[in-house]
Amino acid sequence: MRAAGRRERSGVVARRSRAMARIVANNSGSGRWLRCHPLSIPTPTPTPEQAATPVPDAPPAAQRRAGSRLSWVGIAISLVALAGVVWWASRQEPPELPSSGGEVAALVAAIALYALATVVRSERWQRLLEDEGGTPERVDTYALTCVGYMGNNVLPARAGDAIRMVLMAPRAHTSKRTVVGTLLAERLLDIAVLVAIFVIVGYGLLGEVGADSVEIILLVLGGLAVAGVAVYFAVRRNERMTAFLAPVVSSTLGLRRAHHGLLLLGLTVLIWAIEAGVWMSAAAAVGFGMDPIEGLYIVALASVFSLVPSGPAYAGTQDAAAILGIKALGGTGAQAVAYIVMLRFIIVVPITIVGLVLLAARYGGLNRLRMARL
Repeated sequence: MRAAGRRERSGVVARRSRAMARIVANNSGSGRWLRCHPLSIPTPTPTPEQAATPVPDAPPAAQRRAGSRLSWVGIAISLVALAGVVWWASRQEPPELPSSGGEVAALVAAIALYALATVVRSERWQRLLEDEGGTPERVDTYALTCVGYMGNNVLPARAGDAIRMVLMAPRAHTSKRTVVGTLLAERLLDIAVLVAIFVIVGYGLLGEVGADSVEIILLVLGGLAVAGVAVYFAVRRNERMTAFLAPVVSSTLGLRRAHHGLLLLGLTVLIWAIEAGVWMSAAAAVGFGMDPIEGLYIVALASVFSLVPSGPAYAGTQDAAAILGIKALGGTGAQAVAYIVMLRFIIVVPITIVGLVLLAARYGGLNRLRMARL
């Protein structure tokens, strides 16, 4: 009887074994066994030192809305300033445009000098990108400088800088925030040199010409410096914001290195010396003589006015500054009108055409730009 029981239990075990073998055979190769019985693999928990704080790739929606409001403010300022310029110009004598051989030659020289200034600007940007570890092709740096100026001339809120950021980041194998940091360093170098030129030339060399403007601008710059210090300490307390802004300020902080900073400062001084030549040649093209000191003064005055938020191509604000400068230097109303018309043609039309051609031919036009932005 015990033997019969053992045989029955052995039969049950054998039947269970055969059933299990059939199940395994039917599920092998299809992966269903593993799906039905997933393995539990422990995952190590990162330590606090290994856990990195996520950094946002884009500014929050509130900041984007603030930027949009600022662009509308700039457009409104440009419209008001431009309306004032047009109203004033309509009450002046008709301007005389270049007619003699010398005036036409001065016009051609102004366009050539502006092209040279653009080349030096492009080389400065190349050095800034390389210093931040970027590897851009020099041809892209030069081309995107033209594309960016085109964007600033036809779009509000300096949208050309955004185009440069979007198109340069993948080509330089770096982040968009790093590219923004190089553009910020460019702007700060320009401001430092322009303010120095304006103070030295306008107040120290030209005496009373622009003296009141110098004092006003120095007060404004002092206020901006105080605001900048306050923002610095506010950001420093926020670790998340500090991590987000680190690539942006890295290029500016890199200017503290003597060799690198002095080289870029020298390039910036060269840029604005060439720009002064552009503005002097534009004056010669309309029959208004201007020496180098006066050329430096008027280009610095107009460029400082350009810091005011404005619409495309600094319309209105830069024109008003040029008129004030020509009048302060003893020019007539007709000469001032002719000067701003000629200057607008020189610094806007050629580079805008070149930038549009490069954007379409080399970078795929607006459709490719939208895809790159996404």
